[in-house]
Amino acid sequence: PMFHNNMVYKGYRLTASVSRVAIGNARRPAFTATVAVELAGDRDRLGEPHAVPLFDAGGFVATPGMAVDAAITHGRLMVDSHSRAD
Repeated sequence: PMFHNNMVYKGYRLTASVSRVAIGNARRPAFTATVAVELAGDRDRLGEPHAVPLFDAGGFVATPGMAVDAAITHGRLMVDSHSRAD
């Protein structure tokens, strides 16, 4: 199942999309997420998902909520670095 969570940060909508992943023979669940970043006023919701470095490097977390937190945190860093670049 996909879990969705989003927030608006500095005028951008950050949307985390969580995926459950299988980790080897581990019996416990593991999750990763991506984050889409778009202007909050955009109605088309076509923000492209961005990889989160933690998960891109093969990392994972134990709960969907932790995956959302990691993705949203990365989205906020992306917004901060983008707004500094302007």
